[in-house]
Order: sequence, then C-alpha cells, then structure tokens
Amino acid sequence: MKRQEGFSLLEIMVVLGVFLIITGMVFELLLVAQQRYKAETEFLDSFQSARIGLDQMVRDVHTAGYPPINTVPAAVAAANPNLVAEPFAWGVNYPAIPCSVLASCDNPGGPRRFDVIIESDVDPESNNGVEWVRYQLRGGNLFMRGVTPKVVGANPVAAMNVAGVMVPYVDNVMNNATAGEMAAIRASYPAMFPGNAAVPVFQFACGTPAGPCNALHSSRDITEITITLIVQSPNPDPRTRQMRVVTLTGLARRINPS
Repeated sequence: MKRQEGFSLLEIMVVLGVFLIITGMVFELLLVAQQRYKAETEFLDSFQSARIGLDQMVRDVHTAGYPPINTVPAAVAAANPNLVAEPFAWGVNYPAIPCSVLASCDNPGGPRRFDVIIESDVDPESNNGVEWVRYQLRGGNLFMRGVTPKVVGANPVAAMNVAGVMVPYVDNVMNNATAGEMAAIRASYPAMFPGNAAVPVFQFACGTPAGPCNALHSSRDITEITITLIVQSPNPDPRTRQMRVVTLTGLARRINPS
C-alpha cells in the first residue's frame, strides 16, 4: 500500500508565517489608505465650508445698503430708520454720525480688519425690515456670523453681542493665529503671514473707482471689500504629519448707493 505524502509541520509553519506577513502588509496598506481618505475628506469639507462661507459674505456685501435711503421720502426715512439701510453699521454714535473708516469704525473688540457689520434687507419678500449681519473672527480661529433685526436707536455692536446672536460659521480660520501657530504654518508655507503679522479678513476700498480708504472716509464711502480666509485642516496629514492650509480670497463690491 502506497503511503500518502503531505506537508510537514515546518512547511505548514513557513506558509502560515508568509501568509501572516502578506496579510499584515495588506491591512497596513488599507489602514494607510483609510487614514489618507479621512484626511482628504476632512480637508475638502473644511475647504468647501470656507468657500460657501466666502460666497455668502460676498453676497451680503453686494446687498449692503439695501434699500437705500433715497428710496423713500426723507421724512419717512427719519421716522422709520429700520425701513432703510446704511451700508455698514459702525460707530458708537451710529447712525447719527458715520464713523471714520480708519479711526472710529473700530469697535471695542478690536480693529475692523477682523469684524464687519453689514446692514441690508436680507429677505425682502418677508417685508420685515432691515437686518444687521455681522461677521467676526474671535480669538485665534473662531469665525462667527450673526443676523438680527435693525433696532431704531440701538447700538449695532451691542445688539450683535447679545448671547445667541453670533454662531460659529467657518472652522479653523487662522488669519489672527498666535506667533507659534504662524511659525508652524510658515514652516510649510513660507509665503503666508508676511512679516509674521496677522492677515486681515477684511480690507476696505473707498470711492469710485475704488481706492485706499483714508481717515476722511466714512463707512458710507466703502465700495469694495477684499475678503481673505486662511483655513487650516482640522487634523494633520497622515503622511507628512503637517497641517494643510489654504487661502481663499474674494472681492465684494457694494452695488447700492449711500
């Protein structure tokens, strides 16, 4: 009777070891691919959220000052200021005294380069009057947006500071990053933060054609706003272990007269 041949224990152990090595390599590749996919998805989500936010800001600036004061008789505008819009609601004595763009247009929280309050009727079909729309970079990277009805005789800054009005809008906006955060970003993106200084979210131009604003310009003179958002991914890239950063820029022109 012929004896049946089979694998020895050593051969089985060698095959099993090779199988485990190959399986481990496959799972390692799958894990790396999964981490990469997650990082790319998070980065694209952050980029898309920032792009949508930028587009909305541009649209809000387009409608700033609507409906303008010349759409109703002067007596009606004086008695019902919530029916007409200044383009930008700034200044302690607003709206009696329009503020100077380079001086009194700074609110108690800091310079206007990280903060703007737009005044317009954001939903004309509802016939509910004019609203204040505020965009503000708070702290290091919390970019906020809020909308509240224009209140006759009220200070718009105080009205927008009421709890619950401002809500998070775009995550990880790094324009006003700390010195350490700037250094980390510049290590990968040397052209960012020239002079190791914060990058304004809002830069204003006055007049037609638009040019640099000066101390003689009031908020009514602003015709263009350049908006810049420096957005950082929420987590490091799994391959390079570095944060990914993108800069979005938009030019918003006001189309309604003062």
